Amino acid sequence: MYKPFNPKPYLIYGLLGAVVYCIPVAIFLSDPEFSQGWLLYLGNLFFLFAIVGFVYHFNRKRSENAGTLAMLAAGHIATLFGIVISCLLAFLLMVIMVPGYLDAGTTEKVLTGEPANTTYDKTRGLSFMVFATAIIGNVSAGSFVSIIFPFAMKADQTREKVPRRKQAEL
Repeated sequence: MYKPFNPKPYLIYGLLGAVVYCIPVAIFLSDPEFSQGWLLYLGNLFFLFAIVGFVYHFNRKRSENAGTLAMLAAGHIATLFGIVISCLLAFLLMVIMVPGYLDAGTTEKVLTGEPANTTYDKTRGLSFMVFATAIIGNVSAGSFVSIIFPFAMKADQTREKVPRRKQAEL
């Protein structure tokens, strides 16, 4: 039977992942120094934990025997929602915490202590670091969880679907 797509759990866990990603980003933006870039990767780790929670919830809702392909697809959908929301929240944080971000010219707050080969823009690579980790880091974290965990969480590893009662009797 066809069930309509319900985006609510994907949005909830995507929003949760985006919010926990943006907490270290806000700390990083309060004093943007290149040596504190590990905070952005800490945000990717928090995002990973949110997607783990989603995949666990998705599997548990289906009696701990959801199909691996269904969990794989659901994890990637939640990751996609989380990345879009985290980019929007990161942009809002940049607008709020970096004075002059939307104005022409160099902003008042720029990345300090960066190497010479860093991408040069009006924030001296600050926006590149934030958005690169928001996209590439969260894609990597969410895809890793979405690929590994469905195979590890499935309770019945012998078959993908439960056979119908008549087929089981034959």
